[in-house]
Amino acid sequence: MPPRILKDVMVIDRSALASQMYALLFTPKLRFRLRFSDEFSTLHKLSPRLRPDLLVINSNSLSKDEALNFPCPTLVISSKDRFDLKEQVIQMAESSVLLVEKPFYPYDLISLANRLINSPKTSKRGRKKKGELRV
Repeated sequence: MPPRILKDVMVIDRSALASQMYALLFTPKLRFRLRFSDEFSTLHKLSPRLRPDLLVINSNSLSKDEALNFPCPTLVISSKDRFDLKEQVIQMAESSVLLVEKPFYPYDLISLANRLINSPKTSKRGRKKKGELRV
């Protein structure tokens, strides 16, 4: 019997090499299920109800004039020259969005991902939808 998958992670990155790195980092042993996309704009085209536990977005998949609205806890990986993106993330002032500058240590990324996913503020179990009855 395969291990139970606990968390869904959506990775948005144009680089095939980076996608392989994420696949190695978020291994099935750690009970993550990965999905990949090339563009942030296609995220809602995949499924309007898509709400992964974590969104990992590389700045190469975001256009400079794109408004940022993330449906779940998010790690934004940015190069040092994306000042516009840094300002937008700072203005969001949400604890569920973290900015990670390149270069970074891959295992630091896993640590941040676990911290975001397991935060009581961002946990799916802790959220209650409007009109939802809990049993």
